[in-house]
This record gives sequence, structure tokens and C-alpha cells, in this order.
Amino acid sequence: MKIATIIAFLAFAITVFSQDKVQIKDARTLETIPFVKISFDNQASVLADIDGYFTIDLKAVKSIKLKTLGYLDSTISTIDITNNEIFLDAEAMLLDEVKILPGENPAHRIMDQVIANRKKNSPLANNAFEYNSYSKFYFTMDPTALEQIPAETEDSSLIQIRNLFTSQYLFLMESSSTRKFMPPNRDNEVITAYKVSGFKDPMFSTFANEMQSFSFYDNQFELMGKAYINPIALGGTRRYLFLMEDTTVVGLDTTFTISYRPRKGKNFDGLKGQLFINTNGWAIEKVISEPNEPGDAITIRVVQEYQFIDGKKWFPKKLSSEISMPIININSELKNSSIIGKGNTYVDNMVLDPDLRKRDFKSVAIETERNADRKSDNHWDSTRVYNLTDQERKTYQVIDSISKENRLEMRLKLLMALADAKLPLGNVNLDLLRLANYNMYEGFRLGLGLETSEKLMKRATVGGYFAWATSDKDWKYGGFADFKIYPRNDFKLHLKYQQDVEERGGDRFSYLKDGVNINSMLRNLYSLNKDRKRLAEVALSGYVVPTMKLAVFGNYQRLYYTEGYQFARNSVLEPSQVDLSEVGLEFSWHFREKIIQLGNKRISKGSKFPKLKVRATHGIAGVFDSKYDYLRLNAALSQDVSLRGFGNFIWVLSASKTEGSVPLFLLHTGNATGVRWRLTVPNTFETMEPSRFYNDQQVSLFTRVRLLAWKTKKSWFEPQLSVHHAIGFGTMKNQANHPNTVFETMEKGYYEGGIILDNLLVSSFFSIGAGIFSNYGPYSVPKFDKNMTIKFSINFKM
Repeated sequence: MKIATIIAFLAFAITVFSQDKVQIKDARTLETIPFVKISFDNQASVLADIDGYFTIDLKAVKSIKLKTLGYLDSTISTIDITNNEIFLDAEAMLLDEVKILPGENPAHRIMDQVIANRKKNSPLANNAFEYNSYSKFYFTMDPTALEQIPAETEDSSLIQIRNLFTSQYLFLMESSSTRKFMPPNRDNEVITAYKVSGFKDPMFSTFANEMQSFSFYDNQFELMGKAYINPIALGGTRRYLFLMEDTTVVGLDTTFTISYRPRKGKNFDGLKGQLFINTNGWAIEKVISEPNEPGDAITIRVVQEYQFIDGKKWFPKKLSSEISMPIININSELKNSSIIGKGNTYVDNMVLDPDLRKRDFKSVAIETERNADRKSDNHWDSTRVYNLTDQERKTYQVIDSISKENRLEMRLKLLMALADAKLPLGNVNLDLLRLANYNMYEGFRLGLGLETSEKLMKRATVGGYFAWATSDKDWKYGGFADFKIYPRNDFKLHLKYQQDVEERGGDRFSYLKDGVNINSMLRNLYSLNKDRKRLAEVALSGYVVPTMKLAVFGNYQRLYYTEGYQFARNSVLEPSQVDLSEVGLEFSWHFREKIIQLGNKRISKGSKFPKLKVRATHGIAGVFDSKYDYLRLNAALSQDVSLRGFGNFIWVLSASKTEGSVPLFLLHTGNATGVRWRLTVPNTFETMEPSRFYNDQQVSLFTRVRLLAWKTKKSWFEPQLSVHHAIGFGTMKNQANHPNTVFETMEKGYYEGGIILDNLLVSSFFSIGAGIFSNYGPYSVPKFDKNMTIKFSINFKM
């Protein structure tokens, strides 16, 4: 038995070492061609791999036949193969019109099997797994442009371009990671190392993850963060046209090559490409995919190759991405001198059904390991699939020196600060949001806000501001200090003092805001009634788990009523100023939110499940001069539900309640954005006048269905229809406690509906649309047109 095994091994070894590894390339661009069908003399056909490689004993085979979509069929004598390379000529193709003869499309029969088995075959279903991966991505100039430069050219700019791009890339990055998964949704990937030319910031460490979805089995397949309807999702044969291109028999299995693209007249974000379907489980063996309608600024094409693991399941083994940026031309004299990017992710050491436990997983989906940017050469030598080329080594050397000389890392931090509306000025940052804004109470508010930068203090931020407004003609000012206790979980100690104004009956959420929120800024335009207050507050906030943030606070404030407001208790008017003492908490929880932790930076990738946020405040009488005992609650539950092939459905359920006899400032106003500026604001009452309603308890439901944008041939016109509806109810026990102030309560129920057409005018940075809304029900008026409100919509592309 041992002798037989040794003989078999030796025979196998001789066969392997006698094989030649041949690569197939495009004759013009010299780019590799994946998944070419190769037929040998009287042997079974095989498919080249994702890099265009296949193995063959050139001495034992006289000729080979090559066939793939988009290239001329070729028969090549093996004696003509030099340097182990084969070159194919592209075939001019016309795919504008395809005629299907009567009868069932054979490709659709196969695709019905694929769709029926997609849940069983999905890598993220049924089986736990763990693996290691290595990714590399680079950017350079399109090589077809270099071919246009004459060898004898004396043009110095062309010579410089040729010398540059033949010796190095523009940008290069590598990363390695480990991933473990337990169905249905426990998932954790750790970036163990990353190396980026010119930069150390971990934001680049997850670049490979952002190019494409890990597998081609989800209902929506993502390319660079944008979701596309997957051709193998339920109903795929109704949305997509599938055509049989080729059939390859390998052993007992057959691989069908099937092209796909959206059917004519279908309005959705679709894909086009090729599927290679293996009859073993009716699973995807390989897939090529790209958007059916490529963008003007950037296009992407991806390839995935799968392997059959342990006789159980097909699993991705290599993911490739290719980006083209036609909007950027390096030299106007060269055709196609645009920037392209290429990258591969290699999956290795795959283990199906490892011994994993729930406690092995964190709530963070992707995180960067500490010191991942400082791994040794030994680590990289053991991780890389291929050794670095001279071109790649020079890229690191040159770009690192350019980055150091031009302080590119600092410029990157500048851009990141600008995304948070901060302008770095050396040791301080300028708060751009405090320079100027507008609301209905203050009018134009002009001011200045400064805070220390990380350059001055890494673990603390100290700042202050002042402002003056044109309508109330009053000065506002304040200062704060935030101390980073545990930056990775965003645990901070907050100290704050300010004399400012705040909306009467507003929700008061202070510590749950993440970055710049355009909708909140638009909502602030409609703040009509505000009271002045002097506030001193201390708070502690942070993420107790990655999907749950908690803040506890205590404050003391002096409230000054404005615009003649008066408050009466037991029929006795109170003074026009009052002291308040509060303790409370804010809490947010986004169920199954996907979190990426890059060093100390937390990035949310959202969740298909609801998000809850709560603020509870207890007013305490008897602390110094504070007078009121009360409990004030605000809560909101929201969700953005994707409707496959249709659009999305957004709903927000908000509720608030105050227990205790208190002024209107501590009650609750309707979330109103009617009149004046005529800008639509999602999740508000679009027809309700600001400060028309006050309640001591209220509940509101806002819903909006957004259909997919209609595809047109004009890039500036992509109309998208939304249907809006809102309902609100509220009550107040002691309306007589607020004399000389006219307002209503929502006891009868406030109802409104409307339609919005977004993207009537589209630019690179924003889009403009219009909407019409109508109030109906008990608070409407008999004259129909008086209930109507016409508004403009504006959406920014962040």
C-alpha cells in the first residue's frame, strides 16, 4: 500500500513539474483575460483562472483552442507559444438588440436552478467559517495610453510620462486580515496589517472591502458602496435577460457560461456580465460583473472566482476589481490617458465549520488591529501571494518621500476635518457651522467658534464661541472642554457653559449626534419661538458596546422667557426667569448596526433594523434656587427598509411626555416645517406652522416611500418620486397655565400627505426637486388650496 502511494505521488509530481503555466492576454492592451475556455487535443476542456492562467504540458500537446466572450475564437499551435503567453484579439460586438426565438430560454432554466439554490450556496448561510486574506490595490495610467507614445518621441512631457508609469504606480496599498463568521449574522474581520504608499492613516486599511460585496449571493450586490439588484435574486429572470454563451464539461460536472443584462424597459440599478454556473449544486463557479450603466466619472468591473471546499460548499477564493476614471486625463494628447485602479483579494486557509463560540465575536464587523501599520517585513513576506516587483517597491519609496516632503498626511487630516465642518488653522480649528446661519426667531446669526486641534492636545478639546443675531439683537456665547477618556469607544468627559437661546418645546438631544446632519440644519430654519438660557453642564458619554451609546449628564440653568410669555401655577403668575436643576441620560441603540473601527475612528455602515434613541430628564426642585420637579421624556424609533427593485420605505415613530407643572419650554412642540422657507425636511410636518401646537404628551408617525429614480438619457435629469404621509396626536392637561400665549393641541389628530419629485436638476454635488403637500382632517380649512404647501427639495451628495 505504501509503495503504491509513493508511486502514485511520484507520478503526480512528475506530471505537475512537467506542466507549463501559460497566461492569456489581450493582444492590444496586454491585460489578462480571465476564464477563457481552453480545449486540448482529445482532452476535456478547462477554464483559465481569474488571472488568465492555465497549466499545460506544451511538449505533449500540439495545439489548443481558446474561446471566450468578446474575443475571436483562436486555435494556436503550442510551438508558437513564447514566454508562456498567448494573445487574443478582441471581437467587435453589437449587443443593442437580441432576438429570442419562440420556446423556453435554456439559460433561464439554468438560472431558475441557481436562484432556487442560492440560499444553500451562499457563503454567509448555513456554515460557520474562518479564513485569512491578502489584498493589494494600485492606481496607474491606462496602459493603452502608453502604447500611443512613439518610441522615438522627443516630447519631454511624453517621455516623462512613459518613464514614470513604466517604473512605478501612482498609488499602492496592501492589507492582510483574518475573518470568522457564524450564521446567521455574527461576523468579525480584523485587519492585521496594512501598508499604504504615502500614508499611515487606517482609513485606507479597509479599501479592499469597499470595492465589492464578498459574495454574489445577496439580493443586492454592492460596488463601491452602491447597491445593485442581483441577477440571481428572486425574480431575476423577470428583470434580467440571460443568454447561454458556452458549455464546458470538466469531469462529471458541467460549467455553463451565461451572459446577463437588464431587460429592455426595466427601471432599476442593474448589472451586466457573465456567470459561470457549475452543475455541482447549481452554484456560481465564477462571475464577471459591472454596472449596466457606467458612470461618467468612475466605472468599475469586478470578477469573483469560487472553489469547492471540503466537498461541501463553493466559496470565494479570489476577488478582483478594476476601476476606471475617465474624468481624469493625465495628458490631453494621449487618448484614454485616464487613471485606472486594479486590485485583488486572495482568500487562504479557509476552514468550514470551525469550533467557534458566540463569545468569540464582537459587535464590530471590521476593525483594524493596533500597530497594524507597523508590521515587520517577515510578516509581509509570509503574507504576500506574490513578492513585490521592482515597480511596486519603487512606488512605496517614491510616494512615501513625496508624502513626507509635501505633508500629505496632514492634508488628509485637513480633508477629514472639513468633512466635520472644521477648518484646521494650526493649533486650532475654526467651526464653520458657527460662522453664519439663519432661523425664524434669530434671523441671521453671525459668529465665530474656535477649538483646539489634535496638533495642540490629542486627548482634550477646549473651545468657545460667540454670536450675534439680527432679529433678537442679542449676544450669545459659550465655552466647552471635552476630555477623551477612552478614545476607541469615544468615552468623553464634557464640561460646558453657555448663554444662548434654545427652541421652546424642542427635543434637546445633545450627545447622540454623529457629524454634520443636513436635515437637522434645515429643521433649525423653522425654529420660531426660543427662550434664553444660561447653562452649566457636566456629562459623560461613550459607546458601552459598538452599537449602543450612552450619555449621563447633570446641569444647572437659568431660563429667561421671551416675547412676553408668562407661566402660571395655581393661578399665580411666575417670574419671567426661573432656575432649573436637571439630571438625565441619553441612549441610542441601532440593532445589528455594522460598525467599522479604524483605530479610534468609528464608522457606521448602517443596519436594516430599527434604531432607537431616548432622552430622559429629571428636574429637581430645591437645588439652590431651582423650583420645578418634573420628568421629561423623548423617544424616537426609526427604520429605513429597502424594497428590492422598488425603492425604500422610511418611517419614524416619535413620542414625548412631560410629567409636572412646567412652562412651555419643557413641554413639546410639533415637529413643524410649514411656511416661510418652503424647503422640504424629511420626518417633519411639512404643512404645520411652527409653534402652532404644544402638548404635554404627543406621538407622531412620519412615513416616506421613495421609488427608484427614473433612468433617463440626461445625466442632469433623474426624477425620483416619493410619497409622504404624517400623523400626530397630542394632549395638554393645564392649558390655562400659559396665559397670553395662543397655541393649539393635537387632540383631534393632525394629518397630512404629499408627493415629492427629487432630482429634477442634478449636479455633481447636489440635486433639486419639488413637492406638494396638503393638510387634511380636523385642522384643515374648508378652502382646499389654503391647505396646500408647495416646497423645494435639496439633496447633497456627501
